Amino acid sequence: MTKQTIPNDFERYGTFYNEPLDLQKSNLSRREIVSASKRLDQLFMFPCETHIECHAGLALVLVTDSPDLDDLKTFPVRRHITLKAGMYFNLIPLSAPLTWNLLAPDIEPEIVLLPSPYTYQPVSVPFHIRKIFDCWFVKEDRLCRLARPPHRAYELLYVYEGRLDIKLPSGSHHLQPHDLIIYRSEQADIEIHPGCSYLTAVFDVNQRKSLHILNHTFHCTSELQQILWKLLIESSENSYYTKTLMVCYLQEALLLLMQFYETISHKTLISENAPGRNDLLSEILAYMNKRITEPITIEEICHEVYISRSSLQALFKTHLNTSPKNYLLNIKLQKSKELIRQEQYTISEIAYMLGFSSIHYFSRLFKKYFNTTPSAYSRKIAETKKKTSGEALL
Repeated sequence: MTKQTIPNDFERYGTFYNEPLDLQKSNLSRREIVSASKRLDQLFMFPCETHIECHAGLALVLVTDSPDLDDLKTFPVRRHITLKAGMYFNLIPLSAPLTWNLLAPDIEPEIVLLPSPYTYQPVSVPFHIRKIFDCWFVKEDRLCRLARPPHRAYELLYVYEGRLDIKLPSGSHHLQPHDLIIYRSEQADIEIHPGCSYLTAVFDVNQRKSLHILNHTFHCTSELQQILWKLLIESSENSYYTKTLMVCYLQEALLLLMQFYETISHKTLISENAPGRNDLLSEILAYMNKRITEPITIEEICHEVYISRSSLQALFKTHLNTSPKNYLLNIKLQKSKELIRQEQYTISEIAYMLGFSSIHYFSRLFKKYFNTTPSAYSRKIAETKKKTSGEALL
């Protein structure tokens, strides 16, 4: 998410100004740069004060004052920018292509390759409500037993007053006033007690994997109660915008449930004895291995498994004693050794296949991890195979 351009936040890196600079008075040179990609693999660094002027279009400035490039921040470009000396920076175009001016003394900048490409991630949601098939409110005066016909849609049950029991293959749930459950089952037996009033919504989402908040009983906050009441009100209306508002309210309710579920499960996820921890961690590791030859970001992993960045970091730190980023880097380097042993690709091709920004950065990391270069490792593999085949001939 974009960091807000509050002056106190940005003053670590520079300042803002409104009127374009006079190049002659400032003794500066202008470089016109066209940026088209939201994926950056390099940053500029000047040993002196630098100015950025962007007269049209939308952009973010990616900046850090760390030579290790490990504390990257983004700020929207709403005014012209003056950066302090020694800042590492580049612009990310939000409307491409973006033409911007770099004003600095007539010296060449240092161009620094990022350890891994930085890809802009716009604000997005992990899923969308595709359809609401049905939505209704019922009050039962007598004991009522229902056997839901099999279907693969999601069903939300929210008890407004009274009691309701539901039996699913995964277990039984007893709902009190303002309790809610979402399920997706081939079988559901419901017992509605006298005086119970409840809301039901049947819907589908554009997500192949089932929502992770299924088969849990939630007690709704006042905020969530109000959203569900709005959903109920709109379900009885017939205006042009009714159906769209119903989708929006239901989506908001599901997102609040997910947020609440993560809050209460965060400690459970990082507990050694957590029953769901191994399943979740295994799912994340399998996803990383599946995408090992593709560019992948931590944000994409979070979206895939419905988990926040902080929970993901805590999960890896507790159980693997490393960060998700370092784990991903490690499996990429291990995969590179496997590809080198196959002798089917050049070192450059392997670096590109595994998403490294340059062969030089790949070689440097390989040497750091394995105490040898990729070329030296390749030669060693070739010599070993040659020696083994020669011994076999003898």
